[in-house]
Amino acid sequence: MWRKIAAPLVAGAVLLSFAVNAEPNPFPDSSGHWAKEAIERAVGKGYVDGYEDRTFRPDLSVTRAEFVKMAVTALKLPVSAGTTGGEWYLPYVNAAVNAGIHRWSDFNNGDWSTPITRQEMARMVVRATDKELQKADASKSDGELMYLAAKAGLIQGLDGGELGVEKATTRAQSVTVIERILTVNGGGKLEVDKYAVNRAELAWHKTNIFTVMPDFFKRISRGYPWDPDNLFVETPDGYRGELDALIAINLDDPNDPNRYLLGDMSTLKWHNTSLGKGQLVSELENVYVLYFKGREIYNNNPQVYRSADYVPYTMSGFIHNEENFQNGEMTSIARIFQNKYLDIPAFVISKHAQVRDGFYVKIHAPALAGNKLYDKTLIVSIME
Repeated sequence: MWRKIAAPLVAGAVLLSFAVNAEPNPFPDSSGHWAKEAIERAVGKGYVDGYEDRTFRPDLSVTRAEFVKMAVTALKLPVSAGTTGGEWYLPYVNAAVNAGIHRWSDFNNGDWSTPITRQEMARMVVRATDKELQKADASKSDGELMYLAAKAGLIQGLDGGELGVEKATTRAQSVTVIERILTVNGGGKLEVDKYAVNRAELAWHKTNIFTVMPDFFKRISRGYPWDPDNLFVETPDGYRGELDALIAINLDDPNDPNRYLLGDMSTLKWHNTSLGKGQLVSELENVYVLYFKGREIYNNNPQVYRSADYVPYTMSGFIHNEENFQNGEMTSIARIFQNKYLDIPAFVISKHAQVRDGFYVKIHAPALAGNKLYDKTLIVSIME
């Protein structure tokens, strides 16, 4: 149990009280800031103030103690008077613990004067809006908590949806997130950053298929659910390959955060005829790419398995019209490549692709001809 309290702060070091003019947002340094409205609301509600020089300093980092005090005050949680000689923030920390929005085990380094990270903030804000997670026996990984925070709109991304989990939280971000907590708890809805959800799902369980391709991964077979700990194929005779992630990319979205994986889009092709020929992917519309980001861990039997810098993969179950396919019409699924066949470990998939009853996503060991094939089904999607 972590309860180290060190580097004492002066009471009210950031939350200094002073007379505030009647006009909204009396802080000149936040008049053009992106968080101006949130700052006005927060100051008006009285759970944060500015500095004695009449600045708010919106981009200054916030310590763990300062964030807890703001959150506890804004949520109107009961706070017991501190003991004589105790640190000023202890009553607020205890209030957060008693309410179930903070756990003593949440921090395993630093102290209460350490700037709070966006990941640490995510833990508190999700619990603050979910009574089930406030129970002592509720357990969620950091990855899932960040995903839940992003999915609910409580936390939005930085540039391009970047999560910045280890980055320090600023005063502007703090009041913005606390205002979102109050909105959710009041029954309101929040704007969601789809790129942040995309990244958070991928960081949480090694795929973003449920966020980016919900039309294909709406119903999953109970016998083949997605398991991020099962993304490997291993043979008894010396081969192991692992997927780091199964990444969905919406090619109709030029800002999709994972497009960089595909390299030069102007030369990327999809394979529709003989080896080495293909059509430009850039000419396609209404398509996804499913990228198998993986690697060979070891190959101790090169007489049986060829070595590759990716894990062999396949998808089956799609209806295929060979004539349309060879005429350059993408209505199903095809492999893509940059310079030579299989140099990009991915499929391009038409958003209008037809599926018989469902489709399989598999990986397998790269067995040479005449040897036993070892494969593993990663997920089965059942189409209605």
